[in-house]
Amino acid sequence: MYDDSAIAQTPYNKSVNGLNQTTLVLRSWEYNPKNQLMEVTIETVHTGTDAAEPTFTFEAKGKGSKETYPAKKVYESDNVMVIHIEHVPNEYRVIGLFVTEHRDDKILKQEYKRQLENDSDVATTETDKIKKSDLPKPEDVIIVGDYREIEVNKNLVAKSDKAYQKEAIVTDMERIKQEISTIIDENIPFQQELITTLTKEQTSLKSEMEFETKEEQTETEKEIEHKDNAISSAKEEIEAYKSKVKELKEKYDNRKEKLDTLLHPERQLVEENHEPKEQKQQQQKKKNKDEPSGKEGK
Repeated sequence: MYDDSAIAQTPYNKSVNGLNQTTLVLRSWEYNPKNQLMEVTIETVHTGTDAAEPTFTFEAKGKGSKETYPAKKVYESDNVMVIHIEHVPNEYRVIGLFVTEHRDDKILKQEYKRQLENDSDVATTETDKIKKSDLPKPEDVIIVGDYREIEVNKNLVAKSDKAYQKEAIVTDMERIKQEISTIIDENIPFQQELITTLTKEQTSLKSEMEFETKEEQTETEKEIEHKDNAISSAKEEIEAYKSKVKELKEKYDNRKEKLDTLLHPERQLVEENHEPKEQKQQQQKKKNKDEPSGKEGK
């Protein structure tokens, strides 16, 4: 049956705001109708100032039915969380995943104490006397999944930490490669083409000035200067893109190294075992070099 209702999906790969310390990015959402399991992958970007990063809890509800489904975090790395939503029936339409951000109590108490100190009408309160009820409630956002935008994956099952880690690294590497490709194949050529067009327009304007009145020439000079500024901006943009590509390549190499260590831990072990031996050899050579010979000692 055709469904012409508005799609309620939270956009993929776009920032989700609304939390105090964290920006979320929905990376993927899959569903296996055979085992009624959903897997949601979310990237977390710590955008706040708290020294201790917050923790998260999850709740999933069906739109319309208001039925609640078990939701739990099955994997977490520095910037990726994988959440499983269980027992989701095949006839589901829209699922809301509530992500609640829990800030550190000590930080919240310090903030509350500073607020009281700034209020001249309120006596200063000791941190240990501040009640939980005095602190602000945790903030939450809803990430919405629409059945028309959720990928069906009949092989979706719970995996090991290592498998999730590998998946997260590989996905990140693919995203970095795509970003590099976009900059090199699209963004930089666009700016280069813009510079070429502006330069040609400048040349044309300069040749026209010969047949213009002084008043017209003044206006043309302003236009030429405007185009000159635009060319400078485009050149700066290109340099910024080149710096970004360099940064992304370093990030890609870092992920590649992590993946290699994950898949081949024995190589890391060999390197660790060899390093002290090489250091000992170097230290011994230095010691031999620094020690006086037997003849000099007599």
